[in-house]
Amino acid sequence: MPTGPHLVIPYSYEANDNRFNENSGFPTADHFFRYMRDAFDLLYREGERGSPKLLSIGLHDRLIGRPGRAAGLVRLIEHMKSVDGVWFCRGIDIARHWHDHFPPEAG
Repeated sequence: MPTGPHLVIPYSYEANDNRFNENSGFPTADHFFRYMRDAFDLLYREGERGSPKLLSIGLHDRLIGRPGRAAGLVRLIEHMKSVDGVWFCRGIDIARHWHDHFPPEAG
């Protein structure tokens, strides 16, 4: 079993397209868009104050990939791209960034 430091990348049901499957979740693409946009906008404003933020959105092809739902994701990406300094990345990109910029301390 591997030992030593490891990086945990946030993954939450709260910012996740799985909420299309719940009665209390997202009934439409517009609900998904507005919820994620509001989360992004708040985190972006907080980041402007000197502490960058990460918004990890769980996406699953069989959920968000439906045309009526994908429209909300398209609008969200367009909104995010309209703002300066946003980094779109994969989990491996985050791990490499942390490894390169914040290497684990030798123990």
